[in-house]
Amino acid sequence: MEIDYFVGLTRRWPVLDVLRAGPLDRRDLQERVGVSRPTIHRQLRALRDAGLVTKRDGTFGLTPAGELAATEFSRMFDVMDTVSALSQVALLLPVAEFDFEFDRLRHAEVTLPRHNDPFAPTRQMLRIIHGADHIRMVTYTFLPEGDPAARRCFVEEGQSFEGVLDSTLVRSLLEDPASAAHLRELLTRGAEISIAPEPVPIILTIADEQVIIGAVDDDGSPRGLIVTDDEVIRAWAEETVDDSLVGADQLTPGAIDTRVVATDGGG
Repeated sequence: MEIDYFVGLTRRWPVLDVLRAGPLDRRDLQERVGVSRPTIHRQLRALRDAGLVTKRDGTFGLTPAGELAATEFSRMFDVMDTVSALSQVALLLPVAEFDFEFDRLRHAEVTLPRHNDPFAPTRQMLRIIHGADHIRMVTYTFLPEGDPAARRCFVEEGQSFEGVLDSTLVRSLLEDPASAAHLRELLTRGAEISIAPEPVPIILTIADEQVIIGAVDDDGSPRGLIVTDDEVIRAWAEETVDDSLVGADQLTPGAIDTRVVATDGGG
């Protein structure tokens, strides 16, 4: 395919996309695409010459080739939207830990901070976690640290939770009486929480069938959330949690009390 032909189709894709819903006359098509009359006339002529659009009984519709082009261009633009979002967080992701090809994220859902909602990634993570029955997690931070809502992201009534936390995260939680009390409550409910023997390089959660990968900047602020149900990535995530459990120190309510005393400087 010549590059000029491809670029031309890219410019005219809105016409193909609108016609996916069914034939339209020129005036309706012009209004839905949002272009001038001369522009829609030129685009329709080019698409008819390319064999992608046909005119019948005063309306324009897609040919079989046009339907194929509209579908594939739609898929391409969806992927490019994901690529654009991933490019904004790629340097913050622990790609070295990914035992899968990066292109498996091409159909992932990426949530980025917005001007009017800087904690959009956190809110999306909490929505997914609170709707799940089974949660497994490996992390070195919560998003955002100190937010009371973040302390609820472990588990709610009726949910099962298995988490491996970085030792520095556990230490910071124990320094806050409310967080320490919350950890103790979770453990008494049956949650399984362990301290990783080595620094944790990733923010990873498995919520039922979905895998959640978080990205934060050097200040710990949420910069993005990646959600996927890709089977290969899910297998990698399960293996990552399993590997993190090896040698991890499992917490108990009694261990929480002991560590709080030590954190407070007690004997």
